[in-house]
Amino acid sequence: MIKKIIYAFRFMTVIPIPWKEGEDLDRVARSISLIPLVGLVIGLTISGIFTLSTNIFSNLFTSGLMTIWWIFITGGLHLDGLSDSSDGLFGGTTVEKRLEIMKDSRTGVFGVLTLICFILLKLLTINELIINSRVSIIPILISIPIISRWCVVFSIFSFKSAKEGGLGVFFKKFIRVKDLILSLILTVGIIFYFTGLLGVLVTLLSTLITFLLSLFYIKKLGGLTGDLYGAINEIIELISMLQFLILSALGILNW
Repeated sequence: MIKKIIYAFRFMTVIPIPWKEGEDLDRVARSISLIPLVGLVIGLTISGIFTLSTNIFSNLFTSGLMTIWWIFITGGLHLDGLSDSSDGLFGGTTVEKRLEIMKDSRTGVFGVLTLICFILLKLLTINELIINSRVSIIPILISIPIISRWCVVFSIFSFKSAKEGGLGVFFKKFIRVKDLILSLILTVGIIFYFTGLLGVLVTLLSTLITFLLSLFYIKKLGGLTGDLYGAINEIIELISMLQFLILSALGILNW
């Protein structure tokens, strides 16, 4: 279990854990059930930055610092997937052409525009949470990266791969029912601890959105890829944040 956690962290974050290129890819794939724990640590570090910064800087500057750290701690891994996915979806007219564009290491216009709009929207949403939330946002900040990574596990297990090769195939190859169940138990347990039943509701709604989003991707690309897993993570983070923002604005959140 400890080794699996280490593999998950060193692949999904920039935490300096020794890595030999290509040597442990199978082991990384077998650690997929534990990536909600990666989300937990990411959420805790983001909360730490919020706590340290909010008493010194403005809300907007604090939001900017948190957004930058959010990107840095993951090495931009998921944003890269979002960018490549946007290039493929908007730049290709057939399944084959879309997948070919997504394999290109160069970032196109659609990818750049998506990144700019997405990062800006994420920053503004964090700022709105800080300004308008009627409760502490620390439980929310901790929960969001956990929910999004559970949704990635759900999508890997539930839907077929679009290609026979690629990084996403490794995760699909090794995931089992027990991995899905373990990931769900970890997610629901941690989310309930920090945000109660409303957090679990946000998790369920995010899972449903992941299901619908995955169906859309399959229609356009014939299946899911590693880039699409990254895109799902980023999109669900934003959607989960917006759900908590709405619940807070309605005065429903209470902790």
